[in-house]
Amino acid sequence: MAHNNRPMRRSALIGPWGVGAIVPFPNDESLMIAGLDMWRYNDATPFVIKDERLLRRLGVQELRWPPDFRENNADPQNCFLKIPAVRFPTWHYCPFCGTMEKTTFYQQQPECECYPWPNGRKCNPAFRHRRKLIPERFIVICPDGHIDDFPVAEWLHQDPGYRYNPETCKIRRSTGGTSASLSGVYYECTCGARKNIAGATRPGALSKIGYRCKGSKPWLGMDNDEEHPCGRADVRVVLRGATNVWFADTRSSIYIPTDDEQVTKKIIAILDEFFDVLSAMRVDGEWNRGFIDMLAERHRVDKNELYDAFIRRDQGLEGLPDVTEEISEDEYRLAEYNVLIKSSGGDAQRFHSKNYPISYYDPVISKYFKSISLVHKLQETRAFVGFSRADPSEMPISERKKMLRLGSENWLPAIQVHGEGIFFEFNKEAVEEWAQRPAVLARLRNLQDSYRNSKFGANVTGDLRPEFVLIHTFAHLIINQLSFECGYGSSSIRERIYCEKAENKYGMYGVLIYTASGDSEGSLGGLVRQGTKDHIEDTIRDAVRNAAWCSSDPVCIQSYGQGPESCNLAACHNCALLPETCCECGNRLLDRGTVVGTLDNKSIGFFAELLEQ
Repeated sequence: MAHNNRPMRRSALIGPWGVGAIVPFPNDESLMIAGLDMWRYNDATPFVIKDERLLRRLGVQELRWPPDFRENNADPQNCFLKIPAVRFPTWHYCPFCGTMEKTTFYQQQPECECYPWPNGRKCNPAFRHRRKLIPERFIVICPDGHIDDFPVAEWLHQDPGYRYNPETCKIRRSTGGTSASLSGVYYECTCGARKNIAGATRPGALSKIGYRCKGSKPWLGMDNDEEHPCGRADVRVVLRGATNVWFADTRSSIYIPTDDEQVTKKIIAILDEFFDVLSAMRVDGEWNRGFIDMLAERHRVDKNELYDAFIRRDQGLEGLPDVTEEISEDEYRLAEYNVLIKSSGGDAQRFHSKNYPISYYDPVISKYFKSISLVHKLQETRAFVGFSRADPSEMPISERKKMLRLGSENWLPAIQVHGEGIFFEFNKEAVEEWAQRPAVLARLRNLQDSYRNSKFGANVTGDLRPEFVLIHTFAHLIINQLSFECGYGSSSIRERIYCEKAENKYGMYGVLIYTASGDSEGSLGGLVRQGTKDHIEDTIRDAVRNAAWCSSDPVCIQSYGQGPESCNLAACHNCALLPETCCECGNRLLDRGTVVGTLDNKSIGFFAELLEQ
């Protein structure tokens, strides 16, 4: 739409970018990913992702890979698929002379028209190549998800005696003077108006000039929403690259096996390809036996084995908990937790885990865990369901999806990754006994207050559980240690926590540490090997010992609140923080004190005895 070729990884369209996000491209170009109505698939079949549980959770008919450019694709219809984008912000200025121009969402990057300003720098129209204009740094965001250009003309002409006429007024942007603050950024007009933007970021500054949110949705091609006007006055002026301009809402799901371990790879492939089709063709719940026999003959497998495999997969799916859009994240993960705490799947399937009781390992860690599962194969699906602006907001999935399109199509963008991992099931009795200690509860009181007052914890009911802080912090420490021992980059290892933050409805105490990539084979087994006997014990012991001292101690261990919105205690970049691609909580709710104890009281640490051995 607004550009030709700007490369981007498909996985980046799920996060950190996506529909409605402003993407900074080289050469000072700023584009916004367009809505799903504009994503064109000549044939969507090759891009469909199969994950029945996640489909039910999101209430959609399909999940699709973002379309990509396939230079060697045998199908010419799918060779030149691209992600559309619109130009935003639309206010641009010349980096040399400051001349400003307002474009549309669909124009190419504008060039300076070399206006002959009577003073200051001006571009020479005789130059063969005119300078490309760059987008304005300041924009306006609305808590309801709308976004708009900074009202340059209105701000500049707010004083009496000046009136903006787009036909005759020419605006220039300039910086300089003795101040590096907003007071050093000026707009001036040929009509004589001149004003800096000091104070524009203060609450209510735009409402004083009569500006209200227009309901603008550039990603849908709308500069205002006439049917559902917004009119909010509590909009914010921010930098277009600020972190609060766009918060992605993604949902992920680990594939749960429903087939027997003895099923062959050939039958698994047939089930994956034809199960949904034949399921839709059933009459009174009966499978089309003739069609199944034909498939068995074509693929040279036993027809009775294939028919039984269809029946078992159907029964396996029916045995899963009912999944709807209203289901909580913890309830959704409960089914995965029940699979991870035992041996499940097989080498022929998309999931294969082997569970070992803690008695199989060295007694040095037997007090802290109940079992450890080595996940040789796993498949994760990550879907993009919506976004928010200004602050992360809790909104039903059905409302989130409405922001992504104008039409009635029922699909969402997603990616599918494969990998391996280690699942730690904590000793429930030991964790619950530790969490009730008065010293532990007293230490986490400050963290509880900070989290409740933060924008991420404002909607959480109940007190923050020490068990969650412990398991989350342990996950960060073990990821750091595994990254050191296995050679993985820390950003390539992720956590998936199975423990509720404020309630305890399901009794989950575990964490999955895994690596996943877009390659069909996943990783090479290094993570699983590190989880074997005589390896994982040393990894856990070293992770705990390294956490006992941080290079920022005693400042770090004695902290009463640090990190984003003071939602950490003893956790900093030198000890427990990870790249944000790894952490589910944005590097919040961490405390080394819950793992190793404090300088004054070692008994607060769940693994304190391990340090003494």
